Amino acid sequence: MKIIWDEEKYRKLIIERGIDLAEIGDKILNKNYIEIRQNPARPNQMLFLINHNNYTYAVPFVVDKDSNIVIKTAYPSSKFHKIVGGKL
Repeated sequence: MKIIWDEEKYRKLIIERGIDLAEIGDKILNKNYIEIRQNPARPNQMLFLINHNNYTYAVPFVVDKDSNIVIKTAYPSSKFHKIVGGKL
């Protein structure tokens, strides 16, 4: 299993949000996440909820045919921070 993402999205997230998907991927590989949930907005995706910079980030992903985790994006989530913020 590998963690993969679109390189263009990777560069965009670093520039626009200061989010490094490589760092997020390391947290996922080390099982350093709060929990995994179904993505309420997209039934075919799941979400990692991750503590990043003392805040809850949602990381939508799918698993491809080779069992790789494909990260779609990452963003700070006030909704999930209210729900799981106490677990940080």
